[in-house]
Amino acid sequence: MFKFKLSKTMNDVQWSFISLATASLSHLLLRIVLGRELGPSGLGVYTLVFTIYMLGMQFACFGVSAALTKYVAEFSDDLAKTKEYISSGMIGSIATGSMMGIALFLLSGIISTNVFNITEMTDLLKITAICFPFIAMHKAVIGALNGFRSMRSYAFLNIALNASVLMISVFIVLYLNMGVVGAVLGFVLPTIILGLISLLFVRSYLMLPQKSLLQNEILRDVLHFGFYAVLGNSIGFIYAHIDSLMIGYYLDEVEVGFYAVSAIFIQGITIIPSAIQRVTSPMIARSYAKKEYDSILKLLKSVALKVFLVSLLLSLFLVIFGRTLIISIFEDVFLPAYLPLIILLIGYTVYSMFMSIGTFYASVGQVKLSYKIALFSAVLSIAMNILFIPKYGIIGAAMATSTSLIVLSVVHFAIISHFIKSLKF
Repeated sequence: MFKFKLSKTMNDVQWSFISLATASLSHLLLRIVLGRELGPSGLGVYTLVFTIYMLGMQFACFGVSAALTKYVAEFSDDLAKTKEYISSGMIGSIATGSMMGIALFLLSGIISTNVFNITEMTDLLKITAICFPFIAMHKAVIGALNGFRSMRSYAFLNIALNASVLMISVFIVLYLNMGVVGAVLGFVLPTIILGLISLLFVRSYLMLPQKSLLQNEILRDVLHFGFYAVLGNSIGFIYAHIDSLMIGYYLDEVEVGFYAVSAIFIQGITIIPSAIQRVTSPMIARSYAKKEYDSILKLLKSVALKVFLVSLLLSLFLVIFGRTLIISIFEDVFLPAYLPLIILLIGYTVYSMFMSIGTFYASVGQVKLSYKIALFSAVLSIAMNILFIPKYGIIGAAMATSTSLIVLSVVHFAIISHFIKSLKF
């Protein structure tokens, strides 16, 4: 009798994929419920609050997650060093998460009234601010587990968070009739609970710091790396979500709701490359530490090509059946989401190749370069959204995003190719 055993890499990809697939499915189901219960306007307000929450999350963890993935992968054979990095990273994440929470709480009125002209967002953002220290802890633990390549535990924490967000949100919205407030509480409460639970997964690596925070070199290393990582990640996040935010600024929450439906289907294109990225990150970091540059180049080419082909097939499916899916899932009122979806598919299909290796810069210690490229992409996207949204509405937002994604993909691969060649010679 034959036994089939997955390799470590394939097993990691499998768990990473399950984690992200669960997240996407949870978001899809939740958006369906919210879209049906709250309508385009309510879904639009929720989308803006959730987008601000996701952006704040980047600063809350301050890049500690990416730093721990890199350093834990590099020093996984050195228990003492690993404990120092994880303990220092956890302290740093709690501190930065608390500061980010306070900042959002104090600025909630300005963001709601002066930026989006939606006063009901003020209290929603204040509620959201409470969970930032806890999501920072959760992300730090996730980063450490990714560095260890403990993808089963990694997947469990992500699945538990997304599943609990779905269940609690649906219960509060449907059975307690709390509307958008209930939807926001639906992701705040699970975030706090899972943030605390996540500490159990690294408890054996936690210890009291032997030096004060100002004298802690490990913490300085983590935060220094995290500084550029968070700049790159946050700017990259703004780049990826600036279309929704600028639709809210130029248009209204109803148009944001339509565009949110397009974005939901786009998640189907990003699941596989995002899952693979979680595995390629520690693999690239280890190969770079061993100076195995040919292995890195071979990995990048193989992964990018395979991901592109899979993304292309998924995009063709959505082009053919997208209109039917929107009507069946969200009802006719959300049909304006179809054309932006088609336009977005073009850009995301091309960009999926880079997404699968998107942590390359962090894995080889080039976080400053990542930040510079992210800044370029954000400026490009903002400029194009300013140009297209007032004239073409949500279709213009999709055009701006898709075009900038294609340009960015070309830039990334040109830089990575040049960098690898310079290392080899």
